[in-house]
This record gives sequence, structure tokens and C-alpha cells, in this order.
Amino acid sequence: MRNDIPIIYSFLDYRQYLKAFYNYCKNNDKSFSYRVFSRHAGVKAPNFLQWLIEGKRNLANKTIDNVTAAMKLGPKEKEYFATLVYFNQSKTIDEKTRFFKKLMELHIPIATTALTQVQYEHYANWYNEVIRELLNYYRFDPNEKWAYRKLARTLNPKITESQARNAIKQLLQLGLVKKGQNGIFRQVDEFVSTGDEAKSFFIRKYHETMIARARESMDRFPSEVRDISSVTMSISDECFALIKQEVRQMRKRVMELVKMDTRPNNVYQLNFQFFPLVTQKAKTGAESGQ
Repeated sequence: MRNDIPIIYSFLDYRQYLKAFYNYCKNNDKSFSYRVFSRHAGVKAPNFLQWLIEGKRNLANKTIDNVTAAMKLGPKEKEYFATLVYFNQSKTIDEKTRFFKKLMELHIPIATTALTQVQYEHYANWYNEVIRELLNYYRFDPNEKWAYRKLARTLNPKITESQARNAIKQLLQLGLVKKGQNGIFRQVDEFVSTGDEAKSFFIRKYHETMIARARESMDRFPSEVRDISSVTMSISDECFALIKQEVRQMRKRVMELVKMDTRPNNVYQLNFQFFPLVTQKAKTGAESGQ
């Protein structure tokens, strides 16, 4: 067996794995085709695999066994692939979280998976990114007495010493902080790099946790040190697009202000939420014949 066969455990998107599997088979056997794969999987549609790869079709639960049999996956690989399908096709963040955790629990004999777990925890735990920003001005020396305890108590709400220690460890693993020659930890201007499927999931988890922090802030902080407001509006599709663009531009302007700030002394979270409140476009009286 050639050593360039794709390793399923290195994928967090089953469509990407199917694409890599198809390319591998095609490179090693010119007679291999989408039609051949469909025949092996017992599927009538000759372009079945192509539709899956291109996202034009979802993989039905009852067809998973056929597909894994056609790829000749072992029992562990079959379980991982099936979980991958459920993870990718889940509609809610709770479902995705459940299947992601199962993916991480399965036996995965490659180093990149450990990094994926750290990436997930970075986004899932609200305080990781807070500590990263805090180290932009906070003097943290792990060799000082009670260093992690003091760091944990700096956050609001407070976290545990163990959580602070794990956060620093994860930030180091991701290359988001580094230890200077003086022993002080500092923020590194880098981004967490993930695949598109993982990134989408991780970002959704991050938004979920920070929205929860925003809700808590109404009880935790006086109005003088926070700003929470909202507006409900009826708008057209064109106005919606303009407002989204305005929010993007505002976010960019805010980041420019942050870059120019040379004397930070606090860490703030700014959330943007803009979402529909009706299930479908309601017809006006004229359109509905009234």
C-alpha cells in the first residue's frame, strides 16, 4: 500500500476526506471514476460521490455503511467517518459540540489532533482570549509566587488557578503568547489557523460563550462601565445589506482605534448581533390582497 493514502483522522470535514480519497484512487488507478465508486457503494446515481464532495447532497445515515464499505475502512475508521458526517451535517451548535467531542475521544494516532483539541478549547473557554489580550499590558511572570492565582483573580468573573494555568499552556501551544528574555509573558500577534469546517464551528462556540458573558454583564457591572443597547426594525433586503456593511466598517474603525492605543489598562468585549425575528418575509396588505 502506498504511503500517500489520506489518513481519515487528519480530517474534520468528511467531504474533504472523500475528495482526497477520490484523488488518491484516481492517481493510482486511471480506470477509477465516480461511476465506479457508486457501483462499489451500491448507489444507482453515477455522480453520487461528486455530489457529496461538492456539497450538492448530504450523506444519509442509511448510506454511511455503503460508503465506508466502498472505501474499505476499518471499524475504527468507520466510526470516525460516521461521527464526522454527523458533526458536519448537524444543524445546531449543541449537536456539533457533542459530535466534536466524540471525534476527539476516538483513537487518533496523529499529532495534529492534539492541536485541534487545543484550538477548540481556546474558542470554547471565554477566558483564553481574554488572558491573551490581558498579557498585552499585564506583567505575568510564572516564576513569581501565586502568579497563576493572581492572574485568575484579575478576570471578571474570576476563574480558577487551574484554568489560568491551562489557558497559558494552550496559548503557548498555539503560539499566541511567548516568554520574553526577562521571563515575562507577552501576546504574539498571530491567529489560530484551522480548516474551514473547524474554524466555522470554533467561531460559533466562541460567539456562544461571549454572548453569555454579555448577558451576565448586565448584573455584574454598573452601566457606567458597559454599554448595552438594542433596536428592533423593519427593513428591506437592500437596507439589511447596507447595515451589514456599516457594521463591518465600524468594526474596522474600532480596531484601528485599538491599534493606536498605546496605554491599555483593561480588557473589553464588543459583540455585534444582527438577526431576524420573523420566520419568513411577511406580505404587506397590498401584496396579500387586503
